[in-house]
Amino acid sequence: MAKNRVNQFVSSLQERQAQDARNGTDGSGFAAPAPPPPEAMPSVPSFSPPAEKREVFDPQMLTKLGQLEIIASTVVDGFLSGKHRSTHKGGCTDFAEFRPYQQGDDIRQLDWRHYAKCDRYYVKQFDDETNLQALLVADASGSMQFGMSTVTKWHYAQMAAACLGHLLLRQRDSVGLAVVGDSLKNYVRPLPRASQLARVLNVLENTAASGESTLSNSMLELTGRLKRRGMVMLLSDCFGDVAELKRVLQQYRARGHDVMVYQILAPEELTFPFRRESFFQDLELPRRIQVSPGAIRKQYLAEFQAFQDELRESMTDAGVDLVTLTTDQDIGEVLSQYLRKRAAQKSATSVRIRA
Repeated sequence: MAKNRVNQFVSSLQERQAQDARNGTDGSGFAAPAPPPPEAMPSVPSFSPPAEKREVFDPQMLTKLGQLEIIASTVVDGFLSGKHRSTHKGGCTDFAEFRPYQQGDDIRQLDWRHYAKCDRYYVKQFDDETNLQALLVADASGSMQFGMSTVTKWHYAQMAAACLGHLLLRQRDSVGLAVVGDSLKNYVRPLPRASQLARVLNVLENTAASGESTLSNSMLELTGRLKRRGMVMLLSDCFGDVAELKRVLQQYRARGHDVMVYQILAPEELTFPFRRESFFQDLELPRRIQVSPGAIRKQYLAEFQAFQDELRESMTDAGVDLVTLTTDQDIGEVLSQYLRKRAAQKSATSVRIRA
């Protein structure tokens, strides 16, 4: 459990620091220096976004995405003519199968060539192509406030959601938004309208990341709002109970949804570059601890790597795409590379099936 692992890590850290204080050392065998007065002690800020208002939608990022389209890797349901294969049978040009003629069928659908071969009446059926119903799920819990050398993870998630929403609406798909945190904070029903992007951006721009994360519970609540199969794209740092998140996402997969998880991390979370003794503030709970980074760096990196390995393995087992992004990456370039790779994999799978 990720939260249990964090609590155990903090507890062991506090016990270790208490023992070091009793021994008069700093954990490395050297005498610990006298602590400076509180006003001189460096501290890690609360990582709240800067006061100035940032624009979520960056048109320059879209130039790197080009004409890429998000293609669902599973069969989806819909009503409009679009890019995604549906379970409905219609009258488009992609042949699906022959079906024996039944009383009441339109005789114009009879295939006379097939009749000449087998002396029986058959009707041609075709795959109908429909629009995709996509739901962007943005995690606005307190941990998404973190950001030091780059923008905060929440602002990066806002930009990613804006880019994905623009691409989906451009190909006439339905786009919706769910903002989650300690609860379901906001919900915009998926619609294919051109004005939908403005609604999504307005909600994103007027939402601040705060509160404790209950990602799994919020995702579970959303299952009842998706009436037909489509695509669910989660943008989150995924900090929390990995096993519970896996269980919930498996329910989405069982309902036929195509699920993609964009894990958003700050560079500092990956490398832990801190050097000076500092106070670290929990962004979700009222907890603040004093830490000597050099004494815990090795343990932190090991714990974080174990968390990443658990998350990657769990998402693979659940049949979910996991894409790890860092806030120092160019979002347009990263999304472009991932979508090209996804489209190539889908094309290769289609070729193997036809062969």
